[in-house]
Order: sequence, then structure tokens, then C-alpha cells
Amino acid sequence: MRMMSTSEADHEIEIEKKFAVNGKTSSVLKSYGFDVVQNEEFVDWYFDLAEPKFCLEDCWFRYREKKVKMMNNWGWRGAWQVKRGQKGTRENDGITTYEEFQGKVAKQLILDMLSTATEKDAKEVECTSSTDATPNSPYSTHDIPHLEGGEKLVPFARIETLRTSWKATTNSDDKFSGLKVDIDKADSGYIIGEVESLLSDGLSSQTDVENEKAKIRQFVDMMMLDSECNTKATTIGKLEFVLMKERPNLYHDCVKAGVINEPK
Repeated sequence: MRMMSTSEADHEIEIEKKFAVNGKTSSVLKSYGFDVVQNEEFVDWYFDLAEPKFCLEDCWFRYREKKVKMMNNWGWRGAWQVKRGQKGTRENDGITTYEEFQGKVAKQLILDMLSTATEKDAKEVECTSSTDATPNSPYSTHDIPHLEGGEKLVPFARIETLRTSWKATTNSDDKFSGLKVDIDKADSGYIIGEVESLLSDGLSSQTDVENEKAKIRQFVDMMMLDSECNTKATTIGKLEFVLMKERPNLYHDCVKAGVINEPK
């Protein structure tokens, strides 16, 4: 089994679990031998047909714009991404397993999937997609990312995030090697932690996936205990939080479709 970073591959398996964050989280991570390796700012755009189809099948089209320094100036650099779930992707304890595609591979996958949209889907898009350019649109003040050949796509969520990433150092416990911890603060003020493991899709077995799940569960259980967080508190992702607040009908459709676990 070989661990890979997102810069090394266009197609990976992402295993992830969210966890609650409090004032003790940073000190607990340090006590485990984790150090901050990166601070970054990015904007995520989520797209689907005007009448949502792909997200209800647990396939998420995302365009991520990262703030990067180019020479002496700051600018934004973006790339298309796809997160695609399969049967059993989302477990009752919140751990998820997704195929994740990046860059050119992601763009081609999106176009291939759009080509399967029915004539009915296309007509619905023609009737409604233009509303996203109106002054009443929540995105009217932003430059909406465009995918050539993907004119059927319309945005349904936009999230600005400040992220602090942590990784284990050489002095940390080997049982947590390969894990990455992100602490995210969204523009809504919502703060959430997530721990993930990335595996090469072509080089990893189901046993590898299950081993990483067990490692992540153990890590989160320790984090919750040592940071004195409420272990029974329900944690949701940034996207779920936004959908609950801004797109409640779509949120409930996703819950009904089984692609989002409703908080208990």
C-alpha cells in the first residue's frame, strides 16, 4: 500500500471523518506529534444541473480556487474536482470513502457524465440556468467558474474557507502516520475538523481501506476524549451546513437519497 498526496495523483481514494473543534484541539494535536504544515485560503464552488441530479447520486462536482502567491502578488488558481461515492460510502459513524478525481481527469469525467443527462434534464436547464446571472442570484457579484462543454452546469453552493493543515512528524506515533488533519473555518463562521487518509486507487486493496478507517476512528476517538469534546455531538461538513441554511429543499432531498446523514 502506498500513501499519496493530492499533488501526486489525479485519482485517489479519500477516507475521511469529521470531528468537533474546541480550544484544546491544537494542543492535543501537538501532543500527538502533529505540526502545522500549511495555512491556505480557498473557495469551493459546487455545481449540478438546474434540477439537481448528480449530487443525489452522491457525485459532487466542485471547482476549487486557491489563493496562491505568484512572484510578488497574490492571485487565484483553480481546478475542477469530482468526489464520487459508491455503495457504503457513508457509514453511520460519519466516516466516508470517496473516489476523488482532479484536474483534467475530473473535467473529462464531468463532461462524460453530463453527456448522459436526459433530454428532459437539458430542457429544465435551458429554462432555469439563466437565473444565476440575474441580480437576485446569490452569485451575481462573483465570477462563476466555467467549464467548456459544461454549459448545463449551474452553481448551488459557494464556500470560502481558511484551512490549517497538520501532519504527523517523525517523532509522532507510527500508528497515525499518513494521516492529515485539517481545521477549516468557513465564511459562515462554521468551524470543523477533518482527518483523512489518501490512497492510490490502483494500488490499494479493500483491506487497506478498512485499515485506514480503523486508524481514523481510533484517532478521532482519542481526539474527542483528550480535547474533552462531546463525543455524542453530531458533526457535519461545511457543505451540509450551507445546504441546511441556504438550500433546505436540496438538503432534505440529499438526506432522502441517502447521500447525507441527517444529524440526530
